[in-house]
Amino acid sequence: MKKIAIKCSIVILGLMCGLLPLLPMQASASVSVKASLPYFPIQINGQDMDIAHSQYPFLVYKDITYLPMTWNNFQTLGIEYNWSESDGLQIWSNRNFPPPIRQTPLEQDLTTKSHANSYFVQVSDVPITMNQVEINNKTEPYPFLTYQDVTYMPLTWRFVHDLLQIDIQWSDDEGLSLVGGQNAIYSIIGDDDRSLYFYSLLSADRTKSMLKMDKSNYQIEWKNNEEQDQFIKSLSTSPHPFAGKPVELVRKDRDLFYGNVKVHTLTDSDVWESAAWGAPVHTYTAFPVGDQRVILSINLTLPIAAIGPNYGTTYTFLIQNGNVTRLEDFNQKLDRVIPNPDGTVWIASAKLPSRNGFISGSARVGLLDQEGTLHMVNERLHELDVNTLGITNLSLSNPASTDGSLYIVLNGISNKDYAVQDTAGLYTLNTKLETKRLSDYVFGDYYLDKNRNIFIKHRNNTIENLTTGEMRTWFDYDLAKMK
Repeated sequence: MKKIAIKCSIVILGLMCGLLPLLPMQASASVSVKASLPYFPIQINGQDMDIAHSQYPFLVYKDITYLPMTWNNFQTLGIEYNWSESDGLQIWSNRNFPPPIRQTPLEQDLTTKSHANSYFVQVSDVPITMNQVEINNKTEPYPFLTYQDVTYMPLTWRFVHDLLQIDIQWSDDEGLSLVGGQNAIYSIIGDDDRSLYFYSLLSADRTKSMLKMDKSNYQIEWKNNEEQDQFIKSLSTSPHPFAGKPVELVRKDRDLFYGNVKVHTLTDSDVWESAAWGAPVHTYTAFPVGDQRVILSINLTLPIAAIGPNYGTTYTFLIQNGNVTRLEDFNQKLDRVIPNPDGTVWIASAKLPSRNGFISGSARVGLLDQEGTLHMVNERLHELDVNTLGITNLSLSNPASTDGSLYIVLNGISNKDYAVQDTAGLYTLNTKLETKRLSDYVFGDYYLDKNRNIFIKHRNNTIENLTTGEMRTWFDYDLAKMK
């Protein structure tokens, strides 16, 4: 689905007549301009809008489409708002988790009255904020308007796609389409040879715990809670060969030994014990990386009750020919350690979940050369996070290709000053640390399946096969009624 900066726009607030008071913003509106009815079809979440009989019709001004901000339109698109005399009009995307599921199609506000072809509308001059971004309506080339005591929002790419995270598309045959507030399909669980599997936000119904999607024809079917449990168990029947193996270290006083090699001396904080919870729990993981060398991960975690994930303290060491080197760039869990055909080794960590999202800077990848020098890709590319595709997929035997190349995703945030860079996108990364940009970054969850196809789980129940360019979208109300 090709997305273009459409000459159409979206107004999303307004009030359902008879249920909510009208926004008191028209009193200050002054300048009148002329708008007309759209000459093309419009859809909201797959439903054709009855423009001819709409009580609050879409309008076109300066070749931009305007959305009436009615209660029904806002609710179906997953948009919230607030009005006050002091702050004016505040608009934001859904902030609730789990997000609401729209189990019924949009209820349109219809009338039997006929419409004129054009109308005089007013330019609003009240304060407007969208997702905490102030909108200066006086200088906007496509300002917010008011008509029949309802606010109208311009459907510009910036407002709709960038700020409100609503998908907007245009085609000559089908006209303008808006998709927003669709949340039933949650994150990717995993895959097998034929299908992708997703968690569901309709799981309160135990028959809709997991969604199975055929990769070839995009046919979908619900799986119940027991089938979900069985699939998840099938993913971890045997340890992944590049995920390391548990080992035992010998402790002598504060010294830890791997065989006859002293690896680490525990610090005061390493041995501190909680009066309530006791001593730290030690976990040791070894990653073989060739003849006479191994990477060793030591994790020390106090078994305390914590709000959010409790990752403890992690130390990572390279033991090569009896010599120990601490790899200080990896003070977290290692997801994959991958030996390459040329003798180099990838070390990769996926981004770590936090209480409110993910820990910035935790998606890391480095290349260990044959001499034992670690080259951090994050530092080389000046990127805060380098996301390596496939390193958490239990079905994928090797995230690297036959020549050792990886797929990586950059978010375009500097690891120096957190500034936005023009680097966000999907890349290949070879063992010479050369990158090739394959596409610009799009918001969503990238997934490398066991057949090395790249899928993206976009917002609004949209799944894309980036390898083939195919894309499908499902609506909450269709998924809810599907057996």
